[in-house]
Amino acid sequence: MTKKTEIPVFTAQSYRNAYFQGTEESKRQAAIRASVAHFEIHRRDDFRFKCKETIASNRLDFHLVFIVTGGEGIHTFGDKEYYLRPGMLCFVSPGLITSWQTTVDDHAGYFCAFTSDFFQKGLKDQEVLANYPFFHDDGSAVLNLNEPQTEYFNRLFVEIEEEYNSDNTYKADLIRALLNVLFQKAIKSVDTDKGGCLVDAGNAAQRITKDFIRLYQKDFLPLIDQEVSTVKSLADYAAALAVTQNHLNDSVKSVTGKTPGELIRERTLKEATQLLTYTSLSISEIAFLLQFEDPSYFARFFRKYTGLSPKEQRQNVSSV
Repeated sequence: MTKKTEIPVFTAQSYRNAYFQGTEESKRQAAIRASVAHFEIHRRDDFRFKCKETIASNRLDFHLVFIVTGGEGIHTFGDKEYYLRPGMLCFVSPGLITSWQTTVDDHAGYFCAFTSDFFQKGLKDQEVLANYPFFHDDGSAVLNLNEPQTEYFNRLFVEIEEEYNSDNTYKADLIRALLNVLFQKAIKSVDTDKGGCLVDAGNAAQRITKDFIRLYQKDFLPLIDQEVSTVKSLADYAAALAVTQNHLNDSVKSVTGKTPGELIRERTLKEATQLLTYTSLSISEIAFLLQFEDPSYFARFFRKYTGLSPKEQRQNVSSV
C-alpha cells in the first residue's frame, strides 16, 4: 500500500519563508515587520529575498492576494493550473492546496496574506469574504488585467505597503479599507469583462503550454550532473504532445507571449550563464553539454543574445 504524502499547512509566515530564499536575518526582519496582527504584505522583488524556483504542494490557512508585474511561472490552485505572467491579479482562499514552478529568475509585484478575522473585524457580516466571487467555491480566481488596470491595482498594493510600514496607530483600519477598495474594483473588473478578465484554466492552449514547459524543463535536468542536455526539436515536442508544430507554436505564444523556441533559448542562455559562472568547465565542454556541435557557433549564439562572448562573461564574474 502506497503511503500518502502529507501536504504541509502554511501560515502566512511559513508561506513567506517558503516562497523566498534569503538569509535567516532577512527572514527575521520580515517577521518583525509583520506588526499588524494576521496581515502582511511583501514585494515579489524584495532585494533581501529571491523568489524560489519551486514550492512543493502546500495548504494555506489564510487568504492570499497577489499581483504579477514581472516574472512568469506555473501556479497550481487546487485542481487548476495557471501560467502566470505580468498583468495578472490572483485571489486564493484558505484551505486550498497550491504549488509553484517558475520559469524565469526575476519577479515583480506584491503578495499579501491575511486572515478572515483581520479583514472582518468589527463587521456584522462575518461571511463577507465568502460573498466575493473570487473567493467562491473552487477557492481561486485569476484576473487578466490590461495596462491601466495593472497600474491601478499595483498602486493599491503600494498604498497598502506604505500603511503596513508606517507608524500610524490606525494602519490596520486603513489597510482593511484599502483591501475593500481592491476587492470592489476587482468585482467591477469581473462584471464588466466576464469574457476576457477571468483566466480560463481549462483552456486547451494553457494545457498544451503547461505540458510543453514541463517537457523541455525536464530535458535540461541532466545539466545538474554535468551531463548532456536532452532538449529536443520543436517537431519532437509537438509529436510528444500530439499536436502539429504550428499548433504548439500558436498555443504557447497565445499563453506566454513567446514562441516555444524563445522559451527554450532563454533557458539555454540561463544554463550557459550558470555554467560559465559557477563551473570550471571549458567553453567547448559547456557548448557540448548544451548540444552545440561547434563551440564557435555557441560563442556567436551567446554573444547575439547577451552582448558578451562566453569568455567575457566568465571574465566579468572573475573580476567582481
